Amino acid sequence: MRSAGEASQRSTREDWAEWMRHFSIALLKESPSPALRTCARLAQLQPSVGRELFAAGFASCWAQMTESSQEQLVRSLKTAFSSQNIPPEILATLLNLAEFMEHDEKPLPIDTRLLGALAEKCRAYAKALHYKEMEFEAVCSKKMGANPVTVVESLIHINNQLHQHEAAIGILTYSQQHLEVQLKESWYEKLHRWDEALRAYTMKSSQASGPLQHSQNLDATLG
Repeated sequence: MRSAGEASQRSTREDWAEWMRHFSIALLKESPSPALRTCARLAQLQPSVGRELFAAGFASCWAQMTESSQEQLVRSLKTAFSSQNIPPEILATLLNLAEFMEHDEKPLPIDTRLLGALAEKCRAYAKALHYKEMEFEAVCSKKMGANPVTVVESLIHINNQLHQHEAAIGILTYSQQHLEVQLKESWYEKLHRWDEALRAYTMKSSQASGPLQHSQNLDATLG
């Protein structure tokens, strides 16, 4: 199982496709579930079956593994997540695995900031929203030292992509009231709140002074 999950030597898209095929079949073969083991032969003939059952096979094997084996598998998953050449469909399968394990109350020890960034990269905005909301809650409770401005900006973008404009406005309002976040004028633009954006740019222009006056005035005028 550890050998099948080893990802350090994978570099090309073809390498990753073969890794996913081999790994998913190995999970089914080694699964303690008779129903999943029965599907291993079919997965050898039809790789899409192995990918569909990847999360179920992984979860069934995970519970039987030693702690050191689990740690090695997590390292392999992190290697896959950080690869620049991994195909989007395989990355989506791995994100589905992380979600499946969380629903199964066995969350993988992988930073939610990484999962959120990857979900956003894959345009899996519902997943990205889940992870970014977890990050936002951690920032609000001081459990995470992330930059609140970055998190707020991401949440506004993701909610807009999901057409949840009221939620995006709610994040902005909450950040103003509780996090002392210095608002960016462009956030109002993303929310299509043109009058407020105009007022913010006008105020920025009137307050510009010192060595940064020229660039601030230019930004405000363009805005």
